[in-house]
Amino acid sequence: MIVLTDGHNDLHTAKTAICVIRYRPEEVVAVLDRESAGKTCGQVMGVGGEIPVVASLADAPEANTLLVGIAPPGGKIPAHWRRIVLEAIARKLTVISGLHDFLNDDPEFSQAAAEYGVRLIDLRDNDEHDVSSGHGLREGCLRIHTVANDCSCGKMLVAVEVSEGLRRAGVDAAFVATGQTGIMVAGSGIAIDRVISDFVSGAAEKLVLANQHHEVIVVEGQGSLFHPRYSGVTLGMLHGLMPDGLIYCY
Repeated sequence: MIVLTDGHNDLHTAKTAICVIRYRPEEVVAVLDRESAGKTCGQVMGVGGEIPVVASLADAPEANTLLVGIAPPGGKIPAHWRRIVLEAIARKLTVISGLHDFLNDDPEFSQAAAEYGVRLIDLRDNDEHDVSSGHGLREGCLRIHTVANDCSCGKMLVAVEVSEGLRRAGVDAAFVATGQTGIMVAGSGIAIDRVISDFVSGAAEKLVLANQHHEVIVVEGQGSLFHPRYSGVTLGMLHGLMPDGLIYCY
């Protein structure tokens, strides 16, 4: 895949790109950023080693997928990126996005995708409509959950590193993704911040039930314990997960 960050390489906005490059480097052939073209990911982002940064899609002809690599506030695609996405579709690349603005809801993108027979994948899209019951949780599975005093404090990173550390120590542990970047890293999960508020606890519980065959699950946190904008999703997750322990990130 080629990861699109064009003009957005700061640690917070480009956290999706950075985490995918950190944990799935074998799948990344290049990063598209015209401002840093000619450099390497290691030089620009501090991860990814010699993965090249290129100026155009044509500079990475082996890519079969374009990944939108940013997570800006509000989750909207930058206006000047539309041309790049349309070019990717015309080149018959699958386009993956974790933004709140869905590619499939955009008439121009969806029409182009239909014309070229291309898949548009919106990772935040879901149809969760279940409430939590509190039943069926396995006592033999230790549930650990990362929480924080604010957003973008490393909840996903800590969850991934703890689960990987446990596996290296011989523990049957799994990372459970609850956000778009985590889903890209893990290959599965539910973007909790896109779930209708009544069903957040049910979606969180569903993730536990699907993964509790492991000895330990480390569930990625979302939102903030204290921030009034985002604490609602955090509380809903706590109710659904009923964690045995919390890791506080700050």
